[in-house]
Order: sequence, then structure tokens, then C-alpha cells
Amino acid sequence: MKDPYIQPNGTLKNRLGIKEYEELNNAEKDIGFVKLIDIGESFKQKYNKEYLKSLHKHIFEDIFDWAGDFRTVPLEKIEIVIPGLSLQYSLPKDIDKDLDQAFEDLNNMVWSGKNLDQIVPEFTRKLARIWRVHPFRDGNTRTTLAFAENYAREHGFPMDMGILLDNLTRIKNEQGKVTRYSIRDKFVLAALDDKDYPEPEYLERLIKQSIQMGIEKEKEKHNILLGTQKNDDELTI
Repeated sequence: MKDPYIQPNGTLKNRLGIKEYEELNNAEKDIGFVKLIDIGESFKQKYNKEYLKSLHKHIFEDIFDWAGDFRTVPLEKIEIVIPGLSLQYSLPKDIDKDLDQAFEDLNNMVWSGKNLDQIVPEFTRKLARIWRVHPFRDGNTRTTLAFAENYAREHGFPMDMGILLDNLTRIKNEQGKVTRYSIRDKFVLAALDDKDYPEPEYLERLIKQSIQMGIEKEKEKHNILLGTQKNDDELTI
């Protein structure tokens, strides 16, 4: 099937008129970074597929005409962490059904009363299930991260988006050897079928680190607020 999303040279069609892959990739990072920073204040609604669409549209509407729309073509991406292979992402006809099931599973979770070591593995697995649907032609990882950050905050375990964004890019040394895999690479390993020996611990570590830092920042914010209130009270007396 011909892919209507790409230009003849393989670069995604975009609203910026960019022809080269690397230039588009850099533009996506720059624009998406700004959009992700303020996303926590922009969206508070039900955690379902329509919510996921609204996040994607918010992040990518300046880049793609199809921002916020599910893809209409099958998707295959060769992954460096499963050499020469691709995950089996949802077919276009199954995206709605697969997302409904994934969100139902997530929204039925009870998080209260659980510690971080109980929350992180469950949350990681459920995020990886949503991510594996890969409902959009591009931008699935960033949209999933935005979703995770908002969902986690709403359910009492805030995440530090900065840690997640720092891991968006794969890092290589001068010899071209990978010295740090990207968060997308970690999603791939976490999303593998059970029979294929999934390795969610790499993604789990990053998510745990993000939550730990998010909780610390919330405590600091709370302490600053208490200190301000105390000073105000002292002034009124």
C-alpha cells in the first residue's frame, strides 16, 4: 500500500515544507519540546483515545496536517534493539478496539495504597501496551509520554517530564557505537510479547527515576508554598 504520509524521498509530508529527514526530525524535537513543557496545564479530561488524539494534535498541529488523526496505513519500523525486526503494531482497522482495551485496563487500576515499587512495573506495562498500538503515523512516543505525565500527576505519582525528554534521543560515540538508548528503544523492549522475552526493566528504571524526581519537586513546591504562607501570616500579625 502506498503511504500517503511520505514524500518521494521518504521524509514525512509536513506543514513546514521541509524535504530532508534530519531537518524535520530536529524541527519536531524543537517544536514538540515546547508543546510538551506546557501540556500539563492544557489538558485535564477523561483518559481515553479521544484524549490521546487531543494530546497528539496539541504537540504536532504546527508540523503535520494530520495531527490528532489516527493513521490509515499499516506501520513497520525496523528496531535497533531487536536487530532487523519490527514490532507488530495494530492494523488501522484495529486501532480503536486495541486502544479501548488498553485504556479500560489502565483505568480499572487502583493505585492508592501502593508503593512506588508496586506502581512502576504496572504503570510501565500498561503504558507499553498503549504505545504498541502506535495509533499515529509519527509522534507516538512523545504523545505517550505526555499522556503518562498527566495521568500520573492526576493519580498521585507526578513525573518529571524533564528526565523523560532528556532520554528522547539515542546517543552514539565517535565510533558510532550506541552509548545510551532512547526512551523509544526502551518502549520497544517493554512492549515485546511475553513469548519474546520482553525487557521492561529498562523503561521501568527511567519511569521510576522520573516519578521519584517528580515527587521530590512536588514536595519542594509544597514546602515553598508553606513557607510563603507562613511569611504572609507573620506579616499580618
